[in-house]
Amino acid sequence: MGQDKFKIRPYARLLTMLGEQLIKNETIALVELIKNSYDADADWVQIRLNDFEIDENDEDKLIANKNSSIEIEDDGEGMTFDIIEKSWMNPATPAKLKLKQDEQSRRTKVKNRIIQGEKGIGRFAIYKLGSTIEITSRSKETGNEIYVDNDLSRFDSDFLTENDVEKEIFLDDIELEYEIRPTAKTIIEKDITIRLDKKKRKPHGTLIKISNLKGEWSKAKLDNILEEMSKLELSSKKTSGTRFIYDIKLNGSSIFQEENINKLESYFSRAPLKVTDGHFDDKARVFKFKLNDQQLTVDLNQLNGIKEYEDRFLIEKDGKRLQKNITCGPFEFEFYVFDLTTKAPPKYKLQKAERGYIKKHRIYLYRDDIRVYPYGDPNDDWLGIDVLRGVHRAGNYLSMDQTVGFVQISQEDNPDLRDKTNREGLIEIGGVFQDFKALLQSFLGWLKKEYNKYTLANKEKEAVEVFKKKTINNELDLIKEFIADKKYSEASKMLVSASKHYEQEKNYLVERAEQTEDLAAVGLAVETASHDIMFMMGRAKGLLDNLLKSSYYQDIDYELLGEELEKLRGQLSFIEDQLEGIQPMFRSTKRKVKSHRFKVIFDKVIKYFDSVFNKYNVSLDVIEKGGPLVIECNDGVIMQVVINLLDNAVYWLAHSIDDAEPKNITVEIDGHKEQVVVADNGIGVQPDDIDFIFEPFFSTKGNEGRGLGLYIAKQLLERYDYEISYIQKEDSKVLKGANFKIKF
Repeated sequence: MGQDKFKIRPYARLLTMLGEQLIKNETIALVELIKNSYDADADWVQIRLNDFEIDENDEDKLIANKNSSIEIEDDGEGMTFDIIEKSWMNPATPAKLKLKQDEQSRRTKVKNRIIQGEKGIGRFAIYKLGSTIEITSRSKETGNEIYVDNDLSRFDSDFLTENDVEKEIFLDDIELEYEIRPTAKTIIEKDITIRLDKKKRKPHGTLIKISNLKGEWSKAKLDNILEEMSKLELSSKKTSGTRFIYDIKLNGSSIFQEENINKLESYFSRAPLKVTDGHFDDKARVFKFKLNDQQLTVDLNQLNGIKEYEDRFLIEKDGKRLQKNITCGPFEFEFYVFDLTTKAPPKYKLQKAERGYIKKHRIYLYRDDIRVYPYGDPNDDWLGIDVLRGVHRAGNYLSMDQTVGFVQISQEDNPDLRDKTNREGLIEIGGVFQDFKALLQSFLGWLKKEYNKYTLANKEKEAVEVFKKKTINNELDLIKEFIADKKYSEASKMLVSASKHYEQEKNYLVERAEQTEDLAAVGLAVETASHDIMFMMGRAKGLLDNLLKSSYYQDIDYELLGEELEKLRGQLSFIEDQLEGIQPMFRSTKRKVKSHRFKVIFDKVIKYFDSVFNKYNVSLDVIEKGGPLVIECNDGVIMQVVINLLDNAVYWLAHSIDDAEPKNITVEIDGHKEQVVVADNGIGVQPDDIDFIFEPFFSTKGNEGRGLGLYIAKQLLERYDYEISYIQKEDSKVLKGANFKIKF
């Protein structure tokens, strides 16, 4: 047996396979070619669709005939013969990749642009568009014009036949004719119209002509391509000195419309939430940004409670919560959150067509000012927010229909966030993309809380307006006057009856609301107590199983049996005490109002927290001042309020990252002032959140919060004319964190 070596010899169909399968559609194909113009330091690029016919039955449809062609022309640096021979003709050339690996050469020579290409396959986008390719390029360096004719029309689309004759066709069988022109014929100084401006065409650049076209074309597709081109560059960079101008012509006429350049940006002023100048600092682990022009900083610790953050960046070790390193690097961002409801305030209200336009835009990703496709397309959920809304509670997340955003990364700061070969987003290296994605998900989770404030404020304004104007009563009075004037006696009786029924229905709904609040309060309280009950029931069940096994033996140690039964009785007594403790919180017993010492009720509550305090190393300090505090109410109401306040305090102390710092809760009971303060040394409540913490469904716990605890506590206390408030003044606080005062 002889030995030799094989050589890889690809079939010619690899050309169209790369074009067809790596390039998703005609839009991305053109974008890839436009990026080549950008990398060539072109001032402008123009796409021309020539000799297309308009369908007689459908004015939107464009018909390509044998004379139709697509041209892409720019005034870039142009290609020398050496570049065409050694780079353009060699698929997957590492030329640009090598430049990008060199810190000094990662930018273009003239305009200092970050080089976009690196894989050497963008040129295959040509084969997505047509089978006959003519390339004319004139280098600024040499002045020679190079013409290359790449006519593949004699082959079928799969390269199985040549001129209808079946044969094996290999990639190295494809030969391209070229001509070197010392005297240029095409790329010469002349007048050229870009958009509506007449310019002097520079004597260098590239023209690509594609004929024998593929795919279907329409005016709508051209409009879409034009809009995609408008999003190619980050909007904030479009006015810089390196501005890159684009244009599309159909049969000689530009379809570019100036007003469409900044159409999306024109809506930003109508977004209730505007996040601008955003920067994530991976070293300091903070988000810095402006929210509606107010400078804010959000530390990652403030994202505790948001599931996506905790799952990705927090780990439990030896009872402590530790932070994982962030691998993706820093990035810039801006977000605009719109109110798409029909009840939006006038300054934010959008008409139906405008709402539809906003929904077509999502969160775009840019690398060095150039868009990463397809992120931002209406059907692309690259951050997985729509999936999270479906799997978890949708109310925990912003809708992507209402959120437009721009995230900026760079090759320098985010080298491992790189394009997939098929241009369908980013590849993941060592979890870097997952870190990046989780950070954005977490920040948007925080932003949802801010949007909740906006909606709550609007509901409050609307309700107050109706109450102040006595809208319903005034409307009923007007109807009564009208009926009285017209002397509709029968109608008057009906209106009186309707008014009476309205009052009855209102009272009924108020009672039902109170019942619902009571049930929700019981549920929250039982949830707190259930952990210890279930734990003890498990131990009791295990002990009972052991006793049952022992009963099968003839020799029974009755002394040991008695000891075990005593343990079982003690465990059952504990469960009984726990259930008796929450009995006053049920609605049937809440109506019994009598005098209680607050400390006695408080001591009942504390036993529910013993195991939790031990688990998280929380110390409790109870201070009594001014004699015993005696209150008139049902003890179940006070139990529920205290349970909620302690539960919140433990939650935020447990989510404090600095485990070395003591975790303290102080309860100050003042009989003289008839008040109780529950305080902790956690992170406290953010100033902007204080006005909303007692509103229903507002939570700062992210996915873990229901937004009901403090709301229900406030409602229950108000039934007895008691008050609960948050202490804001630092000199009035008992501890540095959250301080709540109950005034009896």
